[in-house]
Amino acid sequence: MNNTTTKTKFSLLQRAQAWWTVRRDRFQQNVIRNTCPAAVEAAGRIPSRVRAAWMQQAPDEFPGMPVDDGAWLRCSVGLAQFFEACQLQQSAGPCALPSKGADSVWHVWLAVDPGGLSEWQRRHFGRDWPHHEADTLGAPLEDSLARTWAGACRLQRLNPLGPRLPVLFAVDGQLRLPTGWAYRYQRSGLVHRQIDGFGRPTGRAVAHAAIGATSLVALGLMTEAELKMHRRDHDSSGSSCGSSCYSSSDGGGDGGSSCGSSCGGGGD
Repeated sequence: MNNTTTKTKFSLLQRAQAWWTVRRDRFQQNVIRNTCPAAVEAAGRIPSRVRAAWMQQAPDEFPGMPVDDGAWLRCSVGLAQFFEACQLQQSAGPCALPSKGADSVWHVWLAVDPGGLSEWQRRHFGRDWPHHEADTLGAPLEDSLARTWAGACRLQRLNPLGPRLPVLFAVDGQLRLPTGWAYRYQRSGLVHRQIDGFGRPTGRAVAHAAIGATSLVALGLMTEAELKMHRRDHDSSGSSCGSSCYSSSDGGGDGGSSCGSSCGGGGD
């Protein structure tokens, strides 16, 4: 096989991969717009100056962060869905933020216009939700992440027993965000892996026991009646995770203790 033939085949493969990437990206963006209307509306009201600052500053804090239209949609809607979950779960306790992409918008807005951020939060989510580091949430981080999971699933009318991920839990994986968290719901439950500098999930997957069925009921995030219904739906649909799960992670859980969240908010 001569070099010209090899280059031609390689070029065709590259074009096919690029075409598939564009199609997948458009599909994922349409899913966000169609399944998260309230969060999309709230994100659409974020001032343009915040987005401009985010485009400049976010890659400094998170090297490798993409700042195109698709990335902004995912990150801004992810943050809005997080505040929706905080509002929904406020009587149960604080929520933990599972996306560094969503957190990047929060950080920039806090630096650029904290007063405008508070006003936006009150308008769309009922109150001002302060930013807390994980160790100051006042509740176990795994329980806080479970509240976010249950709230986001409820908002999107997803089965909390999987396999599909809420938008908020898919942001970093979709963006292939270095240092972010790639989540996946597999037969044993929700797991995450760290995303490396090349945008690939790496290392052993960390399991989140608090997001199992029994724990969700114990935390008051699901009733026994809902559990029976969701288990029935889960068994009938199966738990294999396809492209609709919006995750780039794979691998089994190792029961580790590193939680895919570094901050959060909410709680009374």
